Amino acid sequence: MKSDSHIVAIAVILIAVMLIGEIVVYTSGTDSFNADATLDVNGVEYSVSSSGSNIYSVLITDNDYFQSIDTLYIYYDSTYESNYQPVTVAVGAKALTQEYYIEQLIKTIEYRGLTNIITLDADELQDLMEQDTSSSGQAVVVISGALPDTVYTGISSDYIFNWMSNGGTLHWLGSLLGSCYATTTDIVTVTGDYQTLFFGGYCLNTTDTSDADSEIDDNEYGDLLSIKNANVKYAVDMTAMKTLTNDCLFVGFTKDGYASIAFVKYGNGMICVLGGDYSNYQLSDLAQIITSQLCYSSKLIDSYNGSVTRSTSTGTILATVPTNRNIVVYIYLGGDYPVYGEAFIFSAV
Repeated sequence: MKSDSHIVAIAVILIAVMLIGEIVVYTSGTDSFNADATLDVNGVEYSVSSSGSNIYSVLITDNDYFQSIDTLYIYYDSTYESNYQPVTVAVGAKALTQEYYIEQLIKTIEYRGLTNIITLDADELQDLMEQDTSSSGQAVVVISGALPDTVYTGISSDYIFNWMSNGGTLHWLGSLLGSCYATTTDIVTVTGDYQTLFFGGYCLNTTDTSDADSEIDDNEYGDLLSIKNANVKYAVDMTAMKTLTNDCLFVGFTKDGYASIAFVKYGNGMICVLGGDYSNYQLSDLAQIITSQLCYSSKLIDSYNGSVTRSTSTGTILATVPTNRNIVVYIYLGGDYPVYGEAFIFSAV
């Protein structure tokens, strides 16, 4: 019996040591991750490393000829009026103000491999958009709910439209795109046909429809990217948009035909609309779609889900990959709670 008690004691000590070790791995802030991918006509060879234990996903996407984002701009100007409504949060949690949203968005995107991020005020946004040069590879995130009057006042000659036509991408959330603009003293309602200015016709959700009740099944991106936000307030109507253009992609969740995430071609650029009021789920989705380089022409070639525990996992995904298109291999760890990601971009040759 005495011998048995010693065995039990040793077992308890070993379990305790193992648990302590796990706590160090997951909470000490010293976790390390890495990924790599190579591409040829036969498919993708990849490797994923983690000092902890993680599930991972590998997505191979054909983006046709749309250029991947290399510089991300975020609009923020405290001297301009904003439609942003700070999110009510549980007691003890930090309020999701516009400033905090941007702070967390930058960190979340950096965790997933895109580090060239620049915050612009209203005048700097004008400087960016008034240049009559190619804006391919540039993307601007607007969460203020209203573009500033330096780039948009509700007319077709506004700088925002020329910038998108030349290749820029606009990521929009928090209100009806184009319905108003901001000055230093006011939010001004646009009385003209703002939906046609941006989309070529009416397609935005101006109803009370909000919480989506089903997943979009046109593609697998919702599941593969762990998309969470199931709100379609201010979102794009899929049927209406498809009658206006075939150059569009819808991801995530839907209700009454509205999509929680929509990508729509504009000239040589793109508009991406995320539905719903501000939330952490929406923030997470925004980071995923930006870093995975999704666009209106994205087509999934293949994917793989696996796991890695304090080692390096390698594999080959056999697939027919065109060499004359822009291909993105996106690898991320953590599943519903991503901790690391990286996009490997193979440009058309």
